[in-house]
Amino acid sequence: MITFDELLKRLQSQDPIKPLVFITADGEIGAGYHVTELRHSISKGIDCGGSIETWEDAKLQLLDGPGSTHMTVGKFTNIIQKSLSALPELRNTPLMVEFGHNNEQLVLMSLHGPEVSDETVALSLGDVRAVCKPAVRRKRDVEDQGGCCGTAIPSPQKSSCCDAVTATQDATACCT
Repeated sequence: MITFDELLKRLQSQDPIKPLVFITADGEIGAGYHVTELRHSISKGIDCGGSIETWEDAKLQLLDGPGSTHMTVGKFTNIIQKSLSALPELRNTPLMVEFGHNNEQLVLMSLHGPEVSDETVALSLGDVRAVCKPAVRRKRDVEDQGGCCGTAIPSPQKSSCCDAVTATQDATACCT
């Protein structure tokens, strides 16, 4: 997952006068979009397997709005730089974007790019889905112990809600 620091580095290598365009599966965000908030949060939660975790995340909130020209790469990077100076904890925290076309529904999205053309610099916003953290941890543990085709695959265990066998099968799929 990208951070504000990584995003800033990627954009600083681009032409600062080019328009910065955000694109979702439903199309481009309107030229009059507005950066409404950059936010750092610390969350604590319990997952379906009973594990308690604390994590940090950063959000970039965009407001859809009317306008005839997109914000430039230079203006956007200046906003990010000033925000990182004021809130340095934003710098290396995993970044997600909050946006909804026509401001009808705020949706959490992942950020990808940039993709550069002759006319614009584009950042793509993608869907985010829920995950079962115990299954993800189990898959990671299997991969750490032997890789995809390793010999040290532990015996399947069940968590309180998810069948960890699924994660084991996914991790060893290339061997079948």
